[in-house]
Amino acid sequence: MNPQLQGRILDVIKGSVATAALFLAFMMLPVLGLIPGFFTPLPAVFYRLKSGRGTGIAIVVATSVLLAAIAREPATVAIYLLQGGIMSLALPEFLMRLKGGARSVVYSVAINLVFLLAATAIYGAATGAPLHAKIVKGVQTSIAQTSQLYEKAGVKGDELKALQDSMHQAGDQVVQVYPALVTVALGLIACLNLSVLARVAQRSHIPVFLGNFRQFRNPEHLVWLLIAAGFALLLDEPTVHLVSLNLLIVVGALYAVQGFAVMSHFFRRMAIPGFMKVIGVLFLLFQPFMMLVVAVLGIFDLWGDFRSPKKTQNL
Repeated sequence: MNPQLQGRILDVIKGSVATAALFLAFMMLPVLGLIPGFFTPLPAVFYRLKSGRGTGIAIVVATSVLLAAIAREPATVAIYLLQGGIMSLALPEFLMRLKGGARSVVYSVAINLVFLLAATAIYGAATGAPLHAKIVKGVQTSIAQTSQLYEKAGVKGDELKALQDSMHQAGDQVVQVYPALVTVALGLIACLNLSVLARVAQRSHIPVFLGNFRQFRNPEHLVWLLIAAGFALLLDEPTVHLVSLNLLIVVGALYAVQGFAVMSHFFRRMAIPGFMKVIGVLFLLFQPFMMLVVAVLGIFDLWGDFRSPKKTQNL
């Protein structure tokens, strides 16, 4: 057998097994499974850059077949494709076209959302049940199950009622903003895979153009979209309010990324130790208020230009 072909076959086997393992961990492990779930696209992205487009496609196909054989549920394969399969193919494609890290993430998320909307429309037409109704029902079921767990743990009376009220309020918010949450989650998946890929590609001597994250900037005119969405929230129109709220969350997340880029710049300038960086980032991720502060930092970077006296182009 041709050694090159044999190497690609081994890459497909390794990539598909690794991808299936990450995704099954995501499906089977509550909460902790989110971590391997974020990196489901990584094996296919890596081997696509290493061995070519055909290898990447073969890994996605082989993973789908493997998951279908193990889980025996079409929904499992559909979830994999929409969460990681499309990203596995789109992200390296734009990287190979030298779009840079930032644009590759944006384009990949946009393509993923198009497929997700198409799948939603097909699901609604096939079942006659809108996906929105299923999401609402799923949120309500989760709240009921959580309430039962608290009750079994001994929480009763006014304390239990207060917890239930809080969960219902949070559930109502999730139902309103789940389009934005899905968009931000896809962007987070792409960014996390890109950050790991930067290190893996360097060690494996795979030439890939990612750009300098520390110099990342959103387009300057994006701030007007943020301002327009903020003012639109004041209008007494439910549909406009809903769209504006979701838009505000997505644009705010983009400015949070710019805020992280500013922080990364100063971390490097001040030679902050690596473990301190990790602790700082984890603290920010688990403190929603601090994430808002980071987003504000990204917004004010438009005028403060904290990293250099001269504006640079977005990567």
